[in-house]
Amino acid sequence: MLGAYLYRVRRSLLKHPWKLIFVLFFAAIFVFMIMYPTLMAMPNSDGSMSSSFVPRDLAVVTGGIYLITIVMFNFMFYTGLKNGVVGFSTADVIFHMAGPFTPRFNLLLAASGTIQICLFVTFLLTTQTALIYGAIGPSSVDLLFMVFGAFVTGVIGYFTGSFFGARFSDEENKKRIVMIIGIAIDIAAVLGFAVTLLLNNADIASLGIKGIIAEAGNSWFIKAFPVGGWMTMIYDGIINSSSWLLAAGAVLTIVAVLAIIVVYSRFSLEYYDEAIEYAQKAHDLAEQKRAGIDADTAAMTKRAKVGKEKLGGGSGASAITAIHFLMNKRGSKFFFVNPIGITYRIITAFYLLFMGRDTDRPEALIISAFMMMIILNAILYAGGKTVMEFTKHYIYLVPESSRSKLFACLRADLPEMIFDSILCGALMFWLCNFTIPAACAFALMMCVYDLLCEMAALLIMRLLPSLGRYLLMIIRNFGVMAVAGIASVPVVIVYFVAKSMTAAILAGAATGVVMLLILLPIASVVVDRAEM
Repeated sequence: MLGAYLYRVRRSLLKHPWKLIFVLFFAAIFVFMIMYPTLMAMPNSDGSMSSSFVPRDLAVVTGGIYLITIVMFNFMFYTGLKNGVVGFSTADVIFHMAGPFTPRFNLLLAASGTIQICLFVTFLLTTQTALIYGAIGPSSVDLLFMVFGAFVTGVIGYFTGSFFGARFSDEENKKRIVMIIGIAIDIAAVLGFAVTLLLNNADIASLGIKGIIAEAGNSWFIKAFPVGGWMTMIYDGIINSSSWLLAAGAVLTIVAVLAIIVVYSRFSLEYYDEAIEYAQKAHDLAEQKRAGIDADTAAMTKRAKVGKEKLGGGSGASAITAIHFLMNKRGSKFFFVNPIGITYRIITAFYLLFMGRDTDRPEALIISAFMMMIILNAILYAGGKTVMEFTKHYIYLVPESSRSKLFACLRADLPEMIFDSILCGALMFWLCNFTIPAACAFALMMCVYDLLCEMAALLIMRLLPSLGRYLLMIIRNFGVMAVAGIASVPVVIVYFVAKSMTAAILAGAATGVVMLLILLPIASVVVDRAEM
């Protein structure tokens, strides 16, 4: 079984040798970012420490690793529970399920795509090394275990959830019970930690976010959390010279791995019907998936007829606007709220809270906040509804020009972009100490950048449709970030010249508007030609 699968993997690599180049490129970035704390901790030639050296806050380091591994376990567990048997392609269903492969082996193959997500998330942790080091001063070994522990707990969490998803593939009630039990464990851990925190500290506000994270590492409700807490107990025991903590973490983690092996070996798994159903859906959405990470999720997408039929008061191209509003309503109940965008803003808020409002490096905090918002919004809008719309077949049946259909998409995007940009400006005001004019300017710039990322992605997707999915996704992401980077150059120049954050941000917004005025007509023409 394994030989046949590895043969298929080798054939795929021979057809796409460029994948190896990208793997080596990302590996080099990983090594450099992990070594960053070591480079910063190296003394100067005279023996003094560099001004960039940050003392290591061990309590916050261990608490942070506990929380990261627990969050990773939860994320991958619920992913496996919900999508454990949906990772099959049509080729997998034909080749593996019709061949001499066991259901257990096939279920392991379905995890390959999800494990790539796990690798991607852990890689994102390493890209934030400089900022994490500036906040709590972790060592390279700390960061290496943080990444390794997050990956291992994520994999264990996925296979645990995937087993229950496959075991109860045709019994939604039982899958729901498993999810409720998981949520109950999460709530118990959080409430238990909160109660002990209140009992041990009279003034919680004085602790700050870093103090709370440090307390998390000392809470047994966090240490005892399944797999995530157990894995970190190993490292906690090593750096704090606690042999019994090390032994307890190692034994519990080994027991968890053995338990997974046992349940996969002893229980029968029948999930063929659900696997082939989802494989067919994946095949039908192949063109849509060429855009890479799709913010327009299947849960919010429904088939709709457009043309003379009306939907929400729209007809023809205007029906596309109504459809996009409807997608948002399904997820958030508001036409101007993108539910995934709200998730990204929550992530950004926690990120900024962790880095602290009173940091002695406000410029670094502002830059990191800006870059994080741009990266998340590039994912949201460069792979969002407008870009996706022009990969769907029915849009070409609408008897109007592609320009009209493009602007119909943009009319639906603007309300959610404006709302999202207001949230971005509010975060910069509250967490980065922006003035009100600077926050308003930042909100304007974010809205312009969202449109700019969307137009850049649309051009790349329509001009290079013959590229493979992964290569197209990589080129799209690099292209979008390159366009955003060009638009950001005036921000840096004006800030150093005028020493005004508001003026610098307005300069970036003005540059984005000029670039948008250039790309928008080109996008209309490219979409029109692509349709022909």
